[in-house]
Amino acid sequence: MCHGHSEWRLVGCLIDIYLLPTLCLMGILLNSLCLAVFRTATHHPLVPTLITLSLCDLSQLTLSLFVLFIPAVHDYSESPMLGVLGQIAYLSTGLFAPLLLAANMASIWTMTYITMQRHRAIHNPLGHTAAPSRPFLPLICIVIVALTFNASKWFEYSWQFVRKEDISEPSWRESALPIVLVHQPSALAKNALYREVIDKVLYPVLVYIIPLLLLTILNFRILTTISRRPVPSDHKSRLAQERRAVTLIISIVLFFFCCHTGGLIFRWMNLVDAESDWSIVVKDVVNFLFNFNSACNPMLYFLFTRQFRDLRMSSLRRPFHGVSTSQGGFLQSNNPQTTIHSHIEPLLLKCRRVLLKGYPHARREDQSLRQDSWPLQPQEVEHAVWRKVSRGTIRRNTCG
Repeated sequence: MCHGHSEWRLVGCLIDIYLLPTLCLMGILLNSLCLAVFRTATHHPLVPTLITLSLCDLSQLTLSLFVLFIPAVHDYSESPMLGVLGQIAYLSTGLFAPLLLAANMASIWTMTYITMQRHRAIHNPLGHTAAPSRPFLPLICIVIVALTFNASKWFEYSWQFVRKEDISEPSWRESALPIVLVHQPSALAKNALYREVIDKVLYPVLVYIIPLLLLTILNFRILTTISRRPVPSDHKSRLAQERRAVTLIISIVLFFFCCHTGGLIFRWMNLVDAESDWSIVVKDVVNFLFNFNSACNPMLYFLFTRQFRDLRMSSLRRPFHGVSTSQGGFLQSNNPQTTIHSHIEPLLLKCRRVLLKGYPHARREDQSLRQDSWPLQPQEVEHAVWRKVSRGTIRRNTCG
């Protein structure tokens, strides 16, 4: 499919036809496994935010297959312009593109909300020991705002039905469907003021600049607090926890900066020919990086967060309480979820072993500190905090 194209189109074909769907499918698998874990541990205060993040990333990766992959297949395969594949491409871009942008925006602000929660928990631990009464309310607000902000994208398309007999191009008319629903840029999309305000002011500020500033400032304050907090030299689990926290924070900021800066620069560039082959390749790279960030989000928490590992293991082991042993020594399940989780747990463990090969320090910590787990229940967190208060490591006046 990629043979016979020019250099720029060849690069774009490799990205859109091979790299992008592979990345999206891998990210869909990872986020689906995360959701399978989270749905059995909704009592944990961290779970609602991680569920929302996984859902946003899962939606973005799935919609990318419709909005980016299908039109690319239609383009590079040189299929009929108004055939079946062309009709699917028109519907995918016109209907799902605003949802794709909304999912990306919601994912970014959910990551920012996670950082805000971590910042609050570290700087005010005594006021953050219990889960909020409505944990999904701010997350629902994020999704609603993202959908509202990108709703104008639907009005950038002007839809019309085209009949086969009305097509003037002979080659198009021969392979066209009897009637095709197509879209063209509307008057709103051609409005210069609208394009300047949306593409060069509001979208960069709300989707990139403000989240990047919040991620950088809050994570810098978290790193400062962690570095100033005294840790006994013989307390290996605490040192390992601090090291993982630092690695996770730096990874989140770096991944966000590297994956989203290109989109900001591209929006601010005044392209002479926006439809040239090289500019289309730049768009393909930007879209690939957006999806790369969404696919890497569960990997970051999977690798560097001990709390996430404990949550995963506790949720996977819970359905096995109904397992009994038969006379022949084989396991018999009294729970219908046992078969599903018996396949998920080895797969997650194998993925973790493969991923940790590139991180020897994290692998050694994971092997030597399996018994030193951060408590999952809010009540246990509260007791742990008050034990620190009794030892004098946290001042009592922080309660007020």
